[in-house]
Amino acid sequence: MQKILHFFLCVLTAIIAGCSSNENKSQTSADSSMAYKVGYRVISFVDSSRAYKPKVEPCDPLYFRPIEIDLWYPVQSVVSDSTLRFVHFLELLQDRANFYSAPQQFDSLPITIAKSFCTGFGCSRADLLLQNPTSTFYQAKAVSKRFPLILYLASFGSMGYENYLLFESLVRQGYIVACVNSIGRYPGDMTMKNADLMEQVRDADQILNHLKQENRFDTTKIGILGYSWGGLAGVLLAMQERHDIDAMVSLDGSEVHHYGYSNSEDQDFDKTINTSFFKKAFLSVPYLRLESNPQPKIPKKDSIFNFLSKVNATKKVVKIDSAGHQDFSSLPTVVRSSGKCSLSDVYGIISAHTISHFNKYLKK
Repeated sequence: MQKILHFFLCVLTAIIAGCSSNENKSQTSADSSMAYKVGYRVISFVDSSRAYKPKVEPCDPLYFRPIEIDLWYPVQSVVSDSTLRFVHFLELLQDRANFYSAPQQFDSLPITIAKSFCTGFGCSRADLLLQNPTSTFYQAKAVSKRFPLILYLASFGSMGYENYLLFESLVRQGYIVACVNSIGRYPGDMTMKNADLMEQVRDADQILNHLKQENRFDTTKIGILGYSWGGLAGVLLAMQERHDIDAMVSLDGSEVHHYGYSNSEDQDFDKTINTSFFKKAFLSVPYLRLESNPQPKIPKKDSIFNFLSKVNATKKVVKIDSAGHQDFSSLPTVVRSSGKCSLSDVYGIISAHTISHFNKYLKK
């Protein structure tokens, strides 16, 4: 987790370089039907089948693999409940970084990240970003009804709130979204090594097992949603065919690998696709890939791994014009809207495609 700050600074650079300046008339067309309000809470448990921190006693809180689920869900009509501010998620990021990488401690991640984003965009201030309101109510009472479950796998080294605007749209449509954070082996660093990648996959597997014990989830209708590195983790989970997954959406996921940019990344990816499991397994659920379509900046790209050859079901790839990789996160929209800057309509298009796919296969 000590690489979290570096990760966010890299994301900031990519967002600034790739953001479109098109004006946005509305945040997302997928929000037109707002049947439910949005609640959020955290579910914590441990996976006693996996050790986490080496060389500690069994009584240590990090002896077993800790797992935290960020849950977005439909709630009852709220009156006095207040919505969360964006700072809540950055504070949670810091708390988790301190917990998973103990004894190393961070004390200024929220303000550091906020200042970095705002300085880069030149259109907001850290205090405005941190206090930017969400439409999510903290620990509000859930609707007494079972809803289809969407499992979200976060991008490299990140947490699920990176796409909370999409989660709010999904919840309004009558879904529950459970997030699988991107946490590798102790001290929590995610790398592109297969061993760290599979930690996120196993976390997702344990989260599904845990949620199946609660009545409010309709676990006969499960969707997988993954962004970037989380897209690769998502297909590895769905290819195991243990949980009767009904549909998957990949937001510019890393299961489609472009060779030639980094030798070490190419080697790590090859180790994953050359495992005996990956060679034998196929994805047998309806698959939608939403893909960036930016102008190529590095001409030495020499080949692409065609993941579609591993899909034995309905498959569709949609390229989003003018979308860079960073546009599949809600972070560009949140930062720019906090400073009342011009917005692109790209994220709304991405959200609408995602919701349409899940509606088709999870709600018929």
